[in-house]
Amino acid sequence: MTTQSISSTTVMVSLSVIFGIALVIGLLVGSFLNVVVYRIPRGLSVSKPRSFCPTCQRQLAWWENLPLVSWVVLRGRCRTCREAISIRYPLVEAGTAGAFVLIAWARHGSLMTIPYCLLVATIITILLIDAGELRSPLLVAALGTAIADLVLVIIAAAGSHWSVLVGAQAGTLAGIVGFSALRRMDPGCDCREGFGRSALIPAGCWLGGLGLVAAGIGAGVFLAVFLLCVAFNRKSGKIAPRSDENPAISSSTGLLHRVIGLPMVVSVALGTAVGLAVFA
Repeated sequence: MTTQSISSTTVMVSLSVIFGIALVIGLLVGSFLNVVVYRIPRGLSVSKPRSFCPTCQRQLAWWENLPLVSWVVLRGRCRTCREAISIRYPLVEAGTAGAFVLIAWARHGSLMTIPYCLLVATIITILLIDAGELRSPLLVAALGTAIADLVLVIIAAAGSHWSVLVGAQAGTLAGIVGFSALRRMDPGCDCREGFGRSALIPAGCWLGGLGLVAAGIGAGVFLAVFLLCVAFNRKSGKIAPRSDENPAISSSTGLLHRVIGLPMVVSVALGTAVGLAVFA
């Protein structure tokens, strides 16, 4: 075996290990995000008490908190009261894990994977809270972006990746400006079209660090999708019903109207995803 083939095999094994680590950490983070999404809007602590069934209030055993596995073993129902456990929980865990692996792949397993995983966790949290129409506190976006940006600055400076460093700061500033403008127009966010607007801050940091091409395309997708959804809402003359007004909404048409009724949530998700895809 040649030296080149040995080196290539080593790199592949190393990346496989990194992807595996990203997968496990993503599952654990996704499980934590479920806690954050449920508790933060309700003013509950994310650390105490331990996870519990929202119906019967029983605290869960450790094995009932295993990402994905517990939901499957329990067949999607509480062990005590048999109340259905929302499929959102395993989907968030799997989705976060998948996002972490994709970021690790796009970043070739480099240290820059870390701040981008922090950013995507922040974005997921904000979008899930606002999609449930409970409103995400600005602190979630501010704290999540600040921590991720600090890590990004340290790693970028250590590796002399100045374009990434400058781009991320410029993107964050653009996100703050966009958020501030929307907040000035609708201080109380009474219009549902503004739900998810605080996600512009971490999304700006995300896209800015990807470079001009990826950032431009991602921002273009965001703007196009947002304007199309807003135009559809205005033309149809009605906004999708709130989830608490119609919790049984399940038809494909009803789901489509509900999704389009939250254009900021949809456009931020698509814009950041496309930006990463172009970068990769």
